[in-house]
Amino acid sequence: MNKTLPKKIPVIDSTKCIRCDKCMIACQSGAIKNTTNNACAKCIKYCISMQVPCNPSHYVFSYEKCDACGLCFTACAEHAVYWFNSKI
Repeated sequence: MNKTLPKKIPVIDSTKCIRCDKCMIACQSGAIKNTTNNACAKCIKYCISMQVPCNPSHYVFSYEKCDACGLCFTACAEHAVYWFNSKI
């Protein structure tokens, strides 16, 4: 199934996101997933010694599943989800 992106798409600001799962729970289409970045090439030597605080877990959208309903936007108390005007 080839679905075009809506004009407005939700985006997560990782600097505001506290990873509470509320957006992921609110998403009825299952378009938000919690992933882990296992390929941090720039700081991996520091992560092994735990000298650099990091949280490689983050949320990503599967825009093929997203219907731009806005439930994730309203579920986020931290205002980490915002609308982005896509040009596609």
